[in-house]
Amino acid sequence: MYKVFINNKPLFFIENDENISKLDSQFVFNCNNQEDKKRILEAHTTNNIEIYVGGNDFETTWQLFFSDFKIVEAAGGIVLNQRNEILFILRNGFWDLPKGKVEKEESVDVAAIREVEEECGIKKPSIIKKLLVTYHTYDTYGENCIKPTHWYLMRYEGDEKLFPQEEEGITKVEWVKREDISSKLSNTFGSIVDVIKVFQGLQQ
Repeated sequence: MYKVFINNKPLFFIENDENISKLDSQFVFNCNNQEDKKRILEAHTTNNIEIYVGGNDFETTWQLFFSDFKIVEAAGGIVLNQRNEILFILRNGFWDLPKGKVEKEESVDVAAIREVEEECGIKKPSIIKKLLVTYHTYDTYGENCIKPTHWYLMRYEGDEKLFPQEEEGITKVEWVKREDISSKLSNTFGSIVDVIKVFQGLQQ
């Protein structure tokens, strides 16, 4: 199952080996042509329920749905310090986790570390493990984009002063205690909530 956030609402894409019968059939749509795509997007916009998309072949369906979207790879992380606090940033008025675009010929793990360093002002966080990939769409100067973001769990052993990368719209960087995470999630994006849930699942 692939979850793609469109206007911060999830749309689920079903892979061939998944049991569609377990889902609410009223909200499972086949997408085999442009008319199907239009109907699905209208349902996604006007309903507050989870909508699932299937088709004759997953790769064909995915290509049909996102053929007119530019793919923008990104990478970032959940960064833990020595007190097991998590690094959050305030970007354009929303709480977020440090992340950014992968540069040409750059590996996603290297990009994740670089973006954390640039956006927060710290040096040499180390990767513990990869967590997941999230997907969301956005519009930039009239161009539709889909952004797969590769998320890593990281450890930071230093004690440098945090500096927000203001040219990227970041106005605050702070370490957040785990018991205070929920206050940040009330003003963030669905994909960030998913990243935090995966992280919290590791701690149980």
